[in-house]
Amino acid sequence: MCWLSRVSIVAAFISVLVGSDATTVAAPLDLSRVAADSKWMMHLDMDAARDSTIVQRAYERATKMHPHAENMISIFSGMTGMDPRKDLHDVTVYGFDTDKRNAVMIVCADAKREFLNKMVEKAANHKKTEYRSYTLHSWTQKGWPRGWSGSVVGAFFKDSIMVFARTEAGVQAALDLLDGSSTKSVRATGSMLAGRTRPGSIMIARSVEVDPDTRCPVLKQGSAFRVALGESSGSFFYRAQLDMKNAAAAGQVEDVVKGFIALASLKYGSDENTTKLLADLGVETDGNACKISWNAPADGVWKWMDKAAATWEEKRRQWSGKGRMQNGCPDCEKDGCRGCQSAGRCPLEGGQAGAHDAEKPLAEDEF
Repeated sequence: MCWLSRVSIVAAFISVLVGSDATTVAAPLDLSRVAADSKWMMHLDMDAARDSTIVQRAYERATKMHPHAENMISIFSGMTGMDPRKDLHDVTVYGFDTDKRNAVMIVCADAKREFLNKMVEKAANHKKTEYRSYTLHSWTQKGWPRGWSGSVVGAFFKDSIMVFARTEAGVQAALDLLDGSSTKSVRATGSMLAGRTRPGSIMIARSVEVDPDTRCPVLKQGSAFRVALGESSGSFFYRAQLDMKNAAAAGQVEDVVKGFIALASLKYGSDENTTKLLADLGVETDGNACKISWNAPADGVWKWMDKAAATWEEKRRQWSGKGRMQNGCPDCEKDGCRGCQSAGRCPLEGGQAGAHDAEKPLAEDEF
């Protein structure tokens, strides 16, 4: 599933950013910070991530597999004066259209305001603009993909809250919303972006409009969605609702999820832990909506993740060297071939295999 894979990417991103010794107060989603006319929003609660046993263990595992990650974070900390493993609390992003480059980002962190102000003044095309009691900094940011560059505007709302957007108007509107000059937030609307959040939510994503240029075949048939994942009281949870353009499409999404469960059951049927995890995964349709729910013991989820990571690490070691698996046939070096020594030729080559049967009529059960 397209959005499931993206959620896994977000989870990996979180595991890289968090450390294991933070003692901060959780910062759940505050919908009063999200503009009423937003089309989508996403929230990452880094304090909740630090409280998650799964993320803690994933972080420890990741730093063992990739020791250079700690050095990269240290470099980032030196450049920004902020260590994301303990200083970053939450990030809220929202947009007024499906072009994510036009988004507004609100970052809550223990930042060194004076240090960051001095750093940004050295950026390309830096300019300062005063707006009411706030100072807006604009500059040209180079980023990914390589060769791309664009304007960025940022400002401190408070010492611990920063606002970023591509335009001054975007930052100004966000500041108005934060200080109460504008009360047009999504909280009081009936939008799908509104609504309560589950305790322990690490990642929340909601959208009332789907990018028409998306390459995901499922989302192409969708009109809105909401996703949440997190951990609370030793239990991992995942919730997703995808509103489709019609009931038939919703039923097809349900079939895809059930097919995924069936395929995973075939592959991991002998693994008792995985079988229990799959049994906790539920899916149902309600009109045009397809709803997915999953509650599972955090220890069980981590056990599966740890095993998957070990398998991947072993394959990575096997791929090292010549850049391919090193357990193939010693004669032809093809992965999966075990017959060259005994047959005198590689059975994967085809060739004359079965030539003595070539003149026989094909039976109905031959294909």
